[in-house]
Amino acid sequence: MASLACSSSYDSCQYGGYSFKFVDDDPPNEYLCHICTLVARDPQQVSCCSNIYCKSCLDTLKEKGQRFICPTCRSSLKRKYMYFKDGRVERGIKSLKVYCTNTDSGCQWTGTIKDIDTHLNSCTYHELVPCTNGCGEMIRRSKLETHLTDNCPKRIVNCQYCKRRATHQLITSCSHLDECPDLPIQCSNEGCDEKIPRRSLASHEETCPKAIVPCEYNTVGCHKVMRREEQEKHNEEAIKQHLKAAVKKIEVLLPTNQLFKLNEYTELKEEEEDWYSPNFHTSPGGYKMSLNVVANGDGDGEGTHVSCFINLEAGEYDDLLEWPFQGEVTIELLNQLEDKNHKKDIVTYNESTDDEYKHRVSGGRSTAGLGFMQFISHEELEHNPATNCQYLKDDSLYFRVSVKVTSTSKTKPWLVRSAI
Repeated sequence: MASLACSSSYDSCQYGGYSFKFVDDDPPNEYLCHICTLVARDPQQVSCCSNIYCKSCLDTLKEKGQRFICPTCRSSLKRKYMYFKDGRVERGIKSLKVYCTNTDSGCQWTGTIKDIDTHLNSCTYHELVPCTNGCGEMIRRSKLETHLTDNCPKRIVNCQYCKRRATHQLITSCSHLDECPDLPIQCSNEGCDEKIPRRSLASHEETCPKAIVPCEYNTVGCHKVMRREEQEKHNEEAIKQHLKAAVKKIEVLLPTNQLFKLNEYTELKEEEEDWYSPNFHTSPGGYKMSLNVVANGDGDGEGTHVSCFINLEAGEYDDLLEWPFQGEVTIELLNQLEDKNHKKDIVTYNESTDDEYKHRVSGGRSTAGLGFMQFISHEELEHNPATNCQYLKDDSLYFRVSVKVTSTSKTKPWLVRSAI
């Protein structure tokens, strides 16, 4: 079906006939204009041969300034009354049944040419109206509702993930999708096919079996990296290495120096009493021992010197340790005036040391202490201006003890972890 040049009233068009799609058969030839060959609009009959023409077609022919003659019989039409409006033909044409010009858009109306202008004034498939959401599009009235609910970029919708309400244009834009907390994001770990809401991505990374992670014992020296799902197998295969590394790390981190204060020196000296420090371990899960100080001296040092000895004690980890004990224990009596000129001696446990000093103690404290009967003379304890030394002050002495274990194997590594 051809379309006409005018867009509102078909009878107000300036040129040519009707190009409607007719409901019945093609219209009779007597209704056709012999110039435009369409159904004549405002039909005029020429008196020379009685043929029908559109008035606009004849007027256009006349205005061309050439010979104004009948296109059919070639007779002159310049004389008055050579053509006139044919009312009978017009009534016949107006009664022809046609389809709405918006049939292809979905309009089902049919009616006469006489009524089509009235129909087009209200045809929902004919008029273009602006989108009421303000998107700028012009929509046929019949499709406006569908546009507003399904197609308009400014229609209000819910995000399918986070349920936020906003315009479709915003919800589908990068500005929203780049921030949407519930947008499914593909896990970045190779081999993991899960898509996780953005808000849960961080927690998923902490548990993803495909994530590359360091060994759980990396802080103690195991530098292997693996997938999280491989950790358990690695821990089982490397348990001995991990235990050794853990023990070594603990020994490095924890202090090896023990500081003790001996109070009431004068009373201990006069009463000839032994003083024992609180017991201590050489390391976590290590050998247990204590410092024994005899203020008035013992053996060759009695009455003239302070004697110092190291006594092994029965410890809770002795089953895990190598015996006899071998190592070096450094005993220092601290100068209380400045950090130098401390009195120091080293007690050595080796293969030549008598067994009574280095063997495992069955219970309590060993009665045999290894050390020095003449550790320091009583006179040296007093203030010495020449060396700026004073070991005895306020009737107190300070001792510092450090241990270096030299046993072939300090511990049994397959047991020490459970003990610690």
